[in-house]
Amino acid sequence: MILGPLAEHLLRRALALSQGDPSVFLTRPISAALDAITVAVLILPPLIGWVRQARAAGLRRGTGR
Repeated sequence: MILGPLAEHLLRRALALSQGDPSVFLTRPISAALDAITVAVLILPPLIGWVRQARAAGLRRGTGR
C-alpha cells in the first residue's frame, strides 16, 4: 500500500518507538478498529463481486434461486 509522505513518516516513527513490534497497531481499541475497517474496505469489494459472479453463474446453469 502506498501511503502519503506524512503517514509513512509516522508509521516508521511508531515502529521505531515500538522497537519494530507491529503489534503496537493492534493493542489500542481505536487503532484495532481502524485496522479492521481498512481490511474490510480492501477485502469486501472483491468478495462481493466474486459472490455476485458465482450467483450469476449458478442462475445460468439453473442451480441458483
